[in-house]
Amino acid sequence: MNATPTPAAPGHEARRWIQRLAESGLRGRGGGWYSAGRKWQAVHVEGGTPVVVANGAEGEPGSVKDRWLLIHRPDAVLEGLQLAARVLGAGEAYIYLKGSFARPAAALAAALRERHGGAAVEVVRGEDTYIAGEETALLESLEGRRAWPRPKPPWPAAVGLRGRPTLVQNVETLARVPAAVADPEAFRAAETTLVSLWGDVRRPGVYEVRLGTPLRRIVEEHGGGPTDGIGMIFPAGPSAPPLAEEQADAPLDPEALRALGSGLGTAALLVIGRATCPVAMAASLAAFFEREACGQCPPCVLGTANVARLVRPLEAGGARPGDLARIGEIAGFMSGHGHCAHSRTAAAAVLGVLRRFAPAVQEHLSAGGCPRPGHGRDPFGPGSPERAAIESGVA
Repeated sequence: MNATPTPAAPGHEARRWIQRLAESGLRGRGGGWYSAGRKWQAVHVEGGTPVVVANGAEGEPGSVKDRWLLIHRPDAVLEGLQLAARVLGAGEAYIYLKGSFARPAAALAAALRERHGGAAVEVVRGEDTYIAGEETALLESLEGRRAWPRPKPPWPAAVGLRGRPTLVQNVETLARVPAAVADPEAFRAAETTLVSLWGDVRRPGVYEVRLGTPLRRIVEEHGGGPTDGIGMIFPAGPSAPPLAEEQADAPLDPEALRALGSGLGTAALLVIGRATCPVAMAASLAAFFEREACGQCPPCVLGTANVARLVRPLEAGGARPGDLARIGEIAGFMSGHGHCAHSRTAAAAVLGVLRRFAPAVQEHLSAGGCPRPGHGRDPFGPGSPERAAIESGVA
């Protein structure tokens, strides 16, 4: 098979390329870990004149792997993007970045000047909001509107940018497409992913890691070890509940982490030391989700605000009888509402901390406040030392 598909690959050739992608097992690196082959197939069957969009609007606190990739390997992203456009017959391709991503935008512009042929690629810098990274909110922004998620269905594969079938794929996923289709078996046998390792580690940064590697080994071998032991590990940053220290040998694998009540997300692996209060982490999470709610769906806006309102006094010592039950009730309601995952992710993440570290919660209730004063932290807050340490290289 040729190394690249012909321009506007005919139907039978497109099907062969999509099948190779599916055989590789490549999954999306934007957080959902959904089969790339199935996503491409969903666009292909719609026919018409599709559009391809590379999602580079990285917004998870601590996640910098997409920006690192765009700065250091822009050609890999462009190669995957243009290959996707050829396979699907798309004449237009976009790369969507947050407005503040000046270095990635400059790196892409320089790489585009050196490339010739293929689909026309436009780099668009949009909103700096967290929610702009949601694929339908991104499409709204590309169409000149506020970046608010669309109700689904329909999905972008059927009704996307300007009503056309649209592939929205994370930039790291696209960068891995050429290797995946070149040799699906070899790719599947030794698949790696980029990890943003941050928090209480000696060497925060972006590392390429084999899927299935134990989390503890990543911390030790790549991060130089924890600075204060391991109190908890967030494998997905704020997008899933953390694991306790005794679970730190869990593999870097989305299904295995889901089975443990967590998740992999964008692999923004946050290490929190033993001295830090788990309830402070719950408060930081709650504040993050309240702050980043886009304002569109009342259950999400009110739910995130009410959860944050109840967690703050729990940390400070002013919790009332029944507050934990109220948090659980609100979280249960949030889990089934909203146009995007923000509401249910907020509910799962905050409640997950409180349940996994229930003894620490009870200590707060019994002591009327934090029994470890001075160890409250807010790593998910804007400008936190933890975020500054890993983001400094991609500003």
